[in-house]
Amino acid sequence: MSCELSETATPEDFARPRWVAQPDVRERAQRLSQKFEEAYGRAPVGVWAAPGRANLMGEYVDFSGGMCLPFAHQYVTLTAAAPREDGVLNAQSMQDADESVADGRPQSTRIEDIAPGAIPGWFGYVAGVAWGMNRVARGESAHPVAVTELELAADFGADLMVDSTVPIGAGLASSAALECSVALALFSLNTGQDHPDDPQRRALARSCIEAENHIVGANTGGLDQTASLRSHAGEILALDCRDFDVARLPADPALAGLTWLAVDTRAPHKLADGQYSSRRAECEAAAAVLGLPTLRDALPEAPTPDDAAAVLARFDHLLDAGAELTEDRAKTRLRLRHSMTEMVRSVQIAHEMRSDVPDWSRVGHLLVEGHESMRDDCQVTVPELDAAVDGCLSAGALGAKVVGGGFGGSVIALVPLESVERLAAAVQLCFTRNGFREPLFLTLQPSEAGRRIL
Repeated sequence: MSCELSETATPEDFARPRWVAQPDVRERAQRLSQKFEEAYGRAPVGVWAAPGRANLMGEYVDFSGGMCLPFAHQYVTLTAAAPREDGVLNAQSMQDADESVADGRPQSTRIEDIAPGAIPGWFGYVAGVAWGMNRVARGESAHPVAVTELELAADFGADLMVDSTVPIGAGLASSAALECSVALALFSLNTGQDHPDDPQRRALARSCIEAENHIVGANTGGLDQTASLRSHAGEILALDCRDFDVARLPADPALAGLTWLAVDTRAPHKLADGQYSSRRAECEAAAAVLGLPTLRDALPEAPTPDDAAAVLARFDHLLDAGAELTEDRAKTRLRLRHSMTEMVRSVQIAHEMRSDVPDWSRVGHLLVEGHESMRDDCQVTVPELDAAVDGCLSAGALGAKVVGGGFGGSVIALVPLESVERLAAAVQLCFTRNGFREPLFLTLQPSEAGRRIL
């Protein structure tokens, strides 16, 4: 890929990059409320919003108990809602490909009929949340959370309409934003509470995880939903996925003249096609060889690169001695190496964030290492993602990496504020030279979690 720039190149030498507009959440909520009334013949009780997420480090380690470093960004999915008393859940989307808003045909199901394999398409993310809330309330989830008020009565139902400002398929957690906005709406309609506390938010996140794992069929680990429901503005979560406890780290690179830039490569991004699940299976197989419940158990509390190398050596020794492995050895070793080094990088970045004066160059270096691991060991990048990282680095980014599950989607870069336009133009040029689709650009700010808007 050709991503080198002339030292004398200026933004005027390139095509103007396309930027995703900053969302006016209240205006979108008001418009959604009007559309709801047109569709259902009554006003909604309220409109709830939940953000997507970016992640600095910790890809593909949430299901292994590792530390992740997500933050909620300012792009949200909105859900307008009103209650029903017949056990029916209706939903329409302003992004729905079949234009259900225009022709008046909502997706619909009885809540008691929701089950794995029963709800196709985007509606599975919506209906699955109601199913997940009941499952969590009854203590049936894999990680029980004692919040019984999540249970929906037999006659509980709702009319919903959703709208989103999160770029779809960009790896910025549009699906989790949808799930979490629906969860907040259903919780409020069910309980009358508009401000769930942290234990309730934790339970709602678990409900969304259950929906995605069992109704949608994407075997994700909970990073996205936790970030969407439990983040604070101006902070990054240090999320310990062993118990889903969070620590909040200050994250204002603007104090050092920097910002977070996302590059939506517009390469297709899908995780429900088995790719994510296969990597989870390989990590779980590695843990089984090591005789551990999760891969995080292989490392000490403050792991180092030497600790990661020692785990790999132990894995090799056990296999050479005849340990049984259910997955391909070479692939499983790569996934193990990614998991171990990614967990170390998360701890290292968190250490920098806790400093009064973070070493942002060090953070950038770790981002690049994370991308290389996602490319070589996790094997989830595509040419567009690698080109976006190369383009960012060639134009002066301190670091850049794939964000989210890969196989398309976006890159996040740590960028000097004065270089944002030039850097975007450099990536645009790189994509043009390689015949890729025109990328989209977003600046991201650590933002508040899901909440009621109207």
